[in-house]
Amino acid sequence: MLSYGFTNAVSDPSLFIYNHNAPLIYFLVYVDDLVVTGNDPSSIASFITAISTKFSVKDLGIEVLPTPSGLFLSQQKYIRDLLVRTCMEGAKKVGTPLITIGSLVLKDGTPPANATAYRSVIGALQYLNLTRPDISFAVNKVSQFMHCPTESHWIATKRLL
Repeated sequence: MLSYGFTNAVSDPSLFIYNHNAPLIYFLVYVDDLVVTGNDPSSIASFITAISTKFSVKDLGIEVLPTPSGLFLSQQKYIRDLLVRTCMEGAKKVGTPLITIGSLVLKDGTPPANATAYRSVIGALQYLNLTRPDISFAVNKVSQFMHCPTESHWIATKRLL
């Protein structure tokens, strides 16, 4: 980061700051997650493009939006992309993200689901827990069937989207 003109923050060695004239960019490294923010979207985009040539970068779409009472973390784009990926763009909202009648069991008599797709969606939902703690219990419940998912598990998982 130093070669890109960033300096280390005194308060946190994992925070890098770019402050040259107008653009101000903050770059925070936390284990394998990166947070990039600043006051100039085009400078941020240029920086991300530059580091993408040297590192594998994946934008998982957490937006940080200022509000009068603080910051609001949103994964709206991530959710929209997940809905498209699972062919659920037109799905209606539900008040309860998990089935309320009966319970999920391992062997429920329904056909097996595509385990690879199921695991991929569960992983995406686990990442979504960052800004949607209200679905944590339901995501935990459906993740218990990753080794042998059935159609009823898949249907319950889709309710979380």
